[in-house]
Amino acid sequence: MSAFTKMRTSLLMATTAAVAFFAVATPGHAAPVEYVKICSLYGAGFFYIPGTDTCVNANQILQNEYDIARARTRSSTGTAMAASLVAPWLPTGTNYAISNHWAGFDGQHAFGTSGLVRISGHLVFSAGFAMGLDQGRLATNTTRVQTEFGTSTPAQSWSDVRGLGRAGFMYAW
Repeated sequence: MSAFTKMRTSLLMATTAAVAFFAVATPGHAAPVEYVKICSLYGAGFFYIPGTDTCVNANQILQNEYDIARARTRSSTGTAMAASLVAPWLPTGTNYAISNHWAGFDGQHAFGTSGLVRISGHLVFSAGFAMGLDQGRLATNTTRVQTEFGTSTPAQSWSDVRGLGRAGFMYAW
């Protein structure tokens, strides 16, 4: 057998092996892979977290993300409102004092006003009120939708005016 024939036979065998390998490994011939395992135990929309037996709902995950984001901005607004309620100082010989303050915390802002009134020599009444704008936005990739114009990423926004008040008496001697 000549060297050329041996090379041609080797090349033919290698080509046959490659064709056989790729014919089996192509996606059209591969066994289907289940990327998201559906959990029908609780109804539609539930799936298993990969690698676990935990069944969750994608819409509930999105709602939890929204609730956590709202709680975070509410607490930041409350902190800003509390910081804006600074009690004024009432110097000797005066009967009234008013204090106005702005405060910000973690992207949330508030304005507060407080006052003092001397009722009698050593008894003082104090009160204050603060208003804060609780606002935020949560965009999520959990429920993206493909449209003819591109990918739509849903977002939820909120903007609420919140209030905080305080009142009390002080007796000094």
